[in-house]
Amino acid sequence: MLVPAHLLIVDAAFGGPCELWYARPADEWTEALPVGNGRMGAMVFGGIQEERIQLNEESVWAGPPTPSHKGNLKAVLDEARRLLFAGNPAAAQDLIANRFMAEHEGRRSYQTLGDLVIQQEYPGIPPTQISTLAGWKRSADVSECPQFWVTPDFDDAAWKEATDRSVAQNSEAVFRTTFRFDKSAHAGAVLHLSPIDDESAIYVNGFLIGRTTQYDRPHAIDISAALQSGDNLVAIRVRNFGGPGHFAETVRLRPIVQHAAYRRSLDLSTAVATTMFEVSDVVYRREVFVSHPDDVIAVRFTATQRKSVALRLKLARPEGAQFQLIGNSGAALIGRASHGEQNPGVKFAAAMRVVNVGGTIRGSSGEIEVMGANSVTVLISAATDYNKRDPRSPMAMDLLAVASAKVDAAANREYEQLKARSVEDHSALFSRVSLFLGQAPESSFPTDVRLRNYADGKRDPALEALYFQFGRYLLVCSSRPHDLPANLQGVWNEHMVAPWNSDYHTNINLQMNYWLAEVTNLSECHDPLFDFTDMLRINGRVTARQFGCQGFVVGHTTDLWGWCALSGLPVWGMWPHGGGWLSAHFMEHYRFTLDLDFLRDRAYPILKESAEFYLDWLTEDPETGLLVSGPTTSPENTYILDGKHLNLSMGTTMDQQIIRENFENVLEAARILSIRDAFTLRVESALAKLSPTRVGPDGRILEWARQYEEAEPGHRHMSHLYALHPSNQIGMDRTPDLAKAARKTLESRLASGGGHTGWSRAWVINFWARLREAENAHENLRLLLAKSTLTNLFDNHPPFQIDGNFGGCAGVAEMLLQSHEDRIALLPCLPRAWPNGYVAGLRARGGWEVSQWWSDGKLTKTLLKRIAGDGAPIISWPQNVVPTAARINSKDCNPLEIPSVPRGSTLEIRFAARGAN
Repeated sequence: MLVPAHLLIVDAAFGGPCELWYARPADEWTEALPVGNGRMGAMVFGGIQEERIQLNEESVWAGPPTPSHKGNLKAVLDEARRLLFAGNPAAAQDLIANRFMAEHEGRRSYQTLGDLVIQQEYPGIPPTQISTLAGWKRSADVSECPQFWVTPDFDDAAWKEATDRSVAQNSEAVFRTTFRFDKSAHAGAVLHLSPIDDESAIYVNGFLIGRTTQYDRPHAIDISAALQSGDNLVAIRVRNFGGPGHFAETVRLRPIVQHAAYRRSLDLSTAVATTMFEVSDVVYRREVFVSHPDDVIAVRFTATQRKSVALRLKLARPEGAQFQLIGNSGAALIGRASHGEQNPGVKFAAAMRVVNVGGTIRGSSGEIEVMGANSVTVLISAATDYNKRDPRSPMAMDLLAVASAKVDAAANREYEQLKARSVEDHSALFSRVSLFLGQAPESSFPTDVRLRNYADGKRDPALEALYFQFGRYLLVCSSRPHDLPANLQGVWNEHMVAPWNSDYHTNINLQMNYWLAEVTNLSECHDPLFDFTDMLRINGRVTARQFGCQGFVVGHTTDLWGWCALSGLPVWGMWPHGGGWLSAHFMEHYRFTLDLDFLRDRAYPILKESAEFYLDWLTEDPETGLLVSGPTTSPENTYILDGKHLNLSMGTTMDQQIIRENFENVLEAARILSIRDAFTLRVESALAKLSPTRVGPDGRILEWARQYEEAEPGHRHMSHLYALHPSNQIGMDRTPDLAKAARKTLESRLASGGGHTGWSRAWVINFWARLREAENAHENLRLLLAKSTLTNLFDNHPPFQIDGNFGGCAGVAEMLLQSHEDRIALLPCLPRAWPNGYVAGLRARGGWEVSQWWSDGKLTKTLLKRIAGDGAPIISWPQNVVPTAARINSKDCNPLEIPSVPRGSTLEIRFAARGAN
C-alpha cells in the first residue's frame, strides 16, 4: 500500500552547540584538543606562558623489516586441518605456531612529527623561571607504603637521599622534597615529571593532586589547588608492577603567571581551536587550525593592546631530527622515522614560517624571537618520501622544498582568507548532520566538568549529542580523499613508540573507524580505506599464493608498508580475514551511494578477489560435508579443552559469517552488474555448502564450531556476533530465532564483564541498537562516556584508541536510523532519555538522506531526500505513531512502500500518536 504524501523542496537550517571548552590549560596530552586536515594533525594544549602544539603527519612511520612467510605453506595447513578434524587441536596449534606463523619482526611505530614549542612573554612581567626540584629523599622499597609517609607531619629525617631512584619489581616507594612558593606573584604552578614507573600518586602538602599510569612518557600536573605561600611538601608514591622501575629522573616546577578569564575551546563546526585569557588587563587570543585547502597548520596570536605579542618559537622532536633556522622568520625540522639505529623508515621535513605584524623578528640560538608585535601567524607544513602506490619505493624529491612551498603560498594569503578557506572546506562536510537530544543544566559547564558530572549520574543529553558530533569531527580531520586511513589513533600521536604501533588492526579496529562514514553523511571520508585496501592487494596476493590460494588475503594487522602476513602468536595472528572484512565496506559504500561506476570498477574486483581466496581456502568438514574455514582463531579469544588453553579450530563462527557475507556481496554485485559466469556459479555452489551460524544447547550462538569451555566468558571481542553487526545476516524480522540467540549471547558476555574496553563498549551499543533494545543501547552509551572517555572526549581503551569514538558515534546513528533490512527504519531504537529532539542529514541505504523530529518520545515528522537512484522506498516507523496523511492502521501496513521522488527532491511525512484524533 502507498502512503499519500506531498513533495517538498526543503531548505531548513539546524543549529546547536558543537563546542568543547575548558577553563584551564591541558596538563596531559589526552586533555589537549585535536585539529587536523586528514593528512596532518595537531594537539593544542593552551598553555599561558608555554604553549605546546604537538604535530603529526600521517606517514611518519618507522620502517622494515616487516613480517613475511617463508615458502609454500599449503602442506602445513593441510596437516593442521587433519589434526583438528582428528580431534587434536593442541598438536595443530603447536604446528601452526612453530611452522606457519610469520615472525612479528618487532616495532614499526607511527611517530610524532614533533612539537611546536612557544614561550610567550607579557609586558611588564618577567619571564617565568622553571626550577628543577632537588633534595629528594626516599623510603625503602615496600609492598605497600603507609599513607602517613606522604603527609607534611611525617619526619623523614631517617630516610636516605634519593641518589638511587630505582624501585624494585612489585614494590612501591615514596620520594619527598620541599620547595618555596610565592602565591602573591603567581597564579599557581605545574609540576613536570620525566617518565616514571609504573603508576604514581602525587601529593602536595598532603593532598592527592594527580596520578600517572603511563610509564613511558613525561607528565605535567597542575598542582595550583594545593599550593601555599612559603614551604610546600611534594611527596610522590611510585609503584612498579614489573621489570626495571624508577622514580622520575627530573621533576621541574613551572609557575603560572597571574591571569583571568581563561577559556580553551574547540569548535567542531569550524575545526578551530581557540585559547583566550587576560594578563594585566590585556586579552590574548590564539587560534589553531589545519587547513585542508592550503595544507598548512596555522597558529595565530593576537592581543587587544598593540605591541603586546612577544614569543620565542622552536620546533623540537625527541630524536631522529635536526632543527635549523632559515633566515629570521623560518625554520625546518628534517629527519627520518626510526627506532634508534633500527627500522629506518620514512624521511620527512617540516617547514615553519613566522609572519609578524609590527614589532621585530629574528632567528638566533635555535629559536625565532618575536617582540612587540600586534599579531603573529605561524605556518607549518610537512612532506615525506612515502609512496602510497609502492611503499617500498620512496618518492625522490626535495622534501623541504615541497613543505616550504606550501607555507610560502599560505603566507601570501591574508590570515582571515586562510582561515575562511579552511572553515568553508571543513564545514562543507561537518555541517551535513545536525543532532539535538535535549538540554540539561550541565550543558553550560566546561566539558571536563560535564564529563565528571555525567559519570556521577547527572543527565546530559547534549553531551551525548556532542560526543556523536565529535566522532564525525575526528573522521573529517583524520581521513580525507587521497590520504592514508585513520589509524588506531586517527592521525594524532605523541609517541615515538605508540601503543600497538598506532597501526591498522584489521580484526575490528580499522573497520570500526569507518562504521560511521556512510550513515553520518561523510562518504568521501571512506575513500582512504578503499585506497589502502587496494594497496594491500599487492602483498596480499603473494601471501595467498603461499597458502595455496588465489585471490588476496590480509592478516589481523598491518601498517603503511602494506604487509599482509599472518604474524605473531596464533591467538591473535592466525586470522586471514582482514581482506574479507574490508571488502564489505566497498559494498556498503555502493548501497548508500548507488554509484554504479564504483561498484563496477572498484567494489566488484575487490569482492571477487577476496572470494577467490575463500573458494580455495575453504575445506570440507568430513563429519558434516559442509565447507569450513580454518585453522583460525576467534580473534584473540581462548577456549579450554582437556585442561589446555587453546585458540585454533575449524569452522570458527566469525570466519563463516565473514565468508558468507563476502559470497552474498559478490552475488548481489554480480546481479546488479548483469554478471553470471563460471566464477559466480562457483560462489553460488560454495555458499550453498557453507557451514552456518550455530546455536548451542544453552541458546547462545556458538563462538567455535563446537561448544567449548570459555577461558574468558567476558572477553572484549564478541566476534561470533559479527552477523548481527556490522553484517546484516541476523535481523529481528528476517531471522528472529538467531536474533534471540544473539541477545542471549550478548547478555551472557556482558554479565561476565564484557564491554570493558572503549571500543568493545562501542560495539555493544551497535548490537543493542540492531536488537532494538533502546534502553540497553543507551545504558552502554552512558557507560562509554562515564568509564571509557578521556577529558578531551578521546576514547580510552585504555590507553587512547580512536575506534571507540567512531564506533560510539556509529552506535548513536544506529539508534536513530537503520536501513540494513531492505527498509528505512525510522527511530528504531529511541531511548526514554531522549524524549524530544531531531536529527537531520543522516544517510540511508538506497540513496536517501533522512531527517526526523520527535516529541514526547513520538516521531512527528520525517523528511526523505532522494540523493541517488529512483526506486520507491520501504519505510517502517515506531508502533506508537501512525502517518497522518494516510489514516491507515499501521499495525497492518508497517512497513510499507511509499512514493518515490525525483532525485534532489524531498518527501515529507508527518506522524501522530496512535489513537489520536
